[in-house]
Amino acid sequence: MTKIKNKILIVLDGSEELENSLNIVTETNILNCDQIVLFFILNPFNPITKGQEREVLYNDFVHDHGRRLATLYIEKLESLIHSKNIDIEISNNLVNSYENIARRLSLGDIDLTIFSIKFSNKIDYVFNKSKNLNYLLNVSNNILILPYEFIHNSSNKNNLVVSYSEVNNKNPFDIFLKSFDFDRITLLYEKQKKSDVEEFIDQNSNKNLSLELLENDSKVFKNLVELSKEYNLIFSKEPNGKMKLWDSFKKFSNYSFLDKKIPLFFYK
Repeated sequence: MTKIKNKILIVLDGSEELENSLNIVTETNILNCDQIVLFFILNPFNPITKGQEREVLYNDFVHDHGRRLATLYIEKLESLIHSKNIDIEISNNLVNSYENIARRLSLGDIDLTIFSIKFSNKIDYVFNKSKNLNYLLNVSNNILILPYEFIHNSSNKNNLVVSYSEVNNKNPFDIFLKSFDFDRITLLYEKQKKSDVEEFIDQNSNKNLSLELLENDSKVFKNLVELSKEYNLIFSKEPNGKMKLWDSFKKFSNYSFLDKKIPLFFYK
């Protein structure tokens, strides 16, 4: 029997926005997983779409009717996934609200939750999108937030960007490498910590995993955008409780990274 590497939960509601999460599973080499849970949240005001297309199949104003059609939708997605990887195990949950996610995660068998997010501007993000994101951050141990516009380049290597302050005096690389297939880790550091981070790299050199430096200065986002032309970037953060309105406008807010089309991986 194949040893289980990772089980992931993909949040869906019938919208293209959330269905976008399937792309990173079926079309990329970033994730390590061999079990998928499709977690469908029934919403009476959200139309179900046909696979990756824009055709609307129904509007769920009648709950039972919506549940039947949502089941058909899940079956289409399962067929899509199996067409890419016949060996992957798939299960599903069909629920009535986001609050059911906590109950499912409490079983303790989910290693990573995936959620796709789309917004038109910063105000849209702060007032409309942060509610579900905050909820997921509070109930999930490990969650990957995908900007809707994230483009994975199969010819590029995969690069984790993580703040040196989060790895100093500890080594969480095992957490990252369990769920992801990274070729390189970039440590974001403050100028006064340069000697410390250089020493850290010398002590933690790995032939199979390249460790690099990137200074956290006024050009850091410009440098990250340039880096994204050569690597598929994922930024890792430890969540700091519930997001506040002002925090959403800070330089290194969730919005800032998602706006640059860089996925965010939150771990606890």
